Amino acid sequence: MRTVGEILKEARIKKGISLQEVALSTKIRPNFLEEIESNQFNKVAEGAVVKGLIKNYAEFLDISSRDLLAIFRRDFIEDKNGQILPRGTYEPLDNNRIAWTPKTTLFLGGGLLVLVFTLFFLVHLISFLGSPPLTIQSPKDGLSTKESSIEVRGKTEADNAVYVDGEIVTVTPEGNFQQMVSLSAGENKIKIEAVSRRGKKTTKEITVNFISD
Repeated sequence: MRTVGEILKEARIKKGISLQEVALSTKIRPNFLEEIESNQFNKVAEGAVVKGLIKNYAEFLDISSRDLLAIFRRDFIEDKNGQILPRGTYEPLDNNRIAWTPKTTLFLGGGLLVLVFTLFFLVHLISFLGSPPLTIQSPKDGLSTKESSIEVRGKTEADNAVYVDGEIVTVTPEGNFQQMVSLSAGENKIKIEAVSRRGKKTTKEITVNFISD
């Protein structure tokens, strides 16, 4: 999977534009542009500023800033101090619940904590290593229609990337996505793919029949 920096750099090189030209047009400092293209966002600024720079750079290169920011959210997270960190390297700790108790209560509480954390770890490990969830809400598989295009709607997790027939689709913070797909006369196979940040994939295919007059 390509990263934000790779997409921006490839688009800039393809257009034959230098970093200095980008800097002059966008007012973004050249060293910031280099760090963005290298995905070293923690060296640029805090989260809100980084997102603004990515948006401006993407629009300058005629790239969808919404799609690029969706990829950014897939790969990076902003901690409580505004620092940008790769997903998986930041896990806030909560040590505020440790308290002195009588011995019996301490043993019972300790056992409960071990059980809770074990279950928590197993659930998240399964989710982290397993294939991402993917639900296709519409259209129904095998649908026949006289419309020349159809809207594909579905749901996954917010930090997954979604592709419809190979084209990346914006995923909302709630995990919803939608995309219009043009149909050819007869049977159409539409491929929907969800990709987790670890590269795990879930693929579904639906068939839509376009009945032309």
